[in-house]
This record gives sequence, structure tokens and C-alpha cells, in this order.
Amino acid sequence: MGSTGCKWSHQNQEEEATTAKTGGRSLKVRLLQECSRGILGNMQNLFETLKKAQMVVQVEAVRVQKELAATEFDGYCEGELVKVTLTGNQQPLRTEITEAAMELGSEKLSLLITEAYKEAHQKSVQAMKERMDGLAQSLGMPPGLSEGLK
Repeated sequence: MGSTGCKWSHQNQEEEATTAKTGGRSLKVRLLQECSRGILGNMQNLFETLKKAQMVVQVEAVRVQKELAATEFDGYCEGELVKVTLTGNQQPLRTEITEAAMELGSEKLSLLITEAYKEAHQKSVQAMKERMDGLAQSLGMPPGLSEGLK
């Protein structure tokens, strides 16, 4: 144990000498602080870059949403007896029913309206997926991110 004590004492003396040379802080502490500043600085730069990217994504997403809201999609039933119009964000705008559809009775008319609505909805969702994929690609993200929107 005596040799360990001498080694420890010798190490302490070296650190004290180093501390005196470096203005009161040990070299190890200074190196750790410099490394920490470098790492923290890099992390801060990364954080700032991510914040900027997030703002760009938010601005572009709002632009795409406004564009979709202003776009209309028509869906028709077989024979085009009923027409349903939705916006790009799936908001119903209007339903047009022909006299011929009215004469088919309420049960058949209900089916025709549903068929037309489904077609308009499908077109609207497809347009949204395409625009979101375009947004993702313009930001350097991989295509297909909108697959979760099924």
C-alpha cells in the first residue's frame, strides 16, 4: 500500500504543478470544459438547424393545407345521377341530385349519394397524399411518408 500512496502523492503533485501553470484549474478540467463546450456548441447548432427546419415544414404544411382547402373534388355515382363535391381537406361543399335519381326512391338515392361521396373522398385523399409526398421530397425527405394516411 506504501507504493500506491507514493504514486497517488506523486500524481497529486503533478496535478498541483499543472494547476499552477494553467491559472488555477487543472489541465484535465480545462480539457473537459473545452470538450463540453465543443459538444454543446455542436448540439446547439444542431438544435438551431432542427428548429429552422421545423419552421420551414410548418410554413409549407400550412401552404399545402390552404391549397387543398381551395381545391374541389367531384365524385359521381354510376350514370352520373348524383354529384358530390368535397374540398381537398374532405369538407363537403355540395351535392347535386338529378330528377332521374329522385325518381329511384329514397333507398336507391341513398346508395347513389354514398357512392358519389366515396369517389370524391378518394380523389381528395389521393391529392392530399400526392401533395404531402411532394412537400416531403422538396424538403429532402424520403417519398412515401404519407402511406400512414390510408
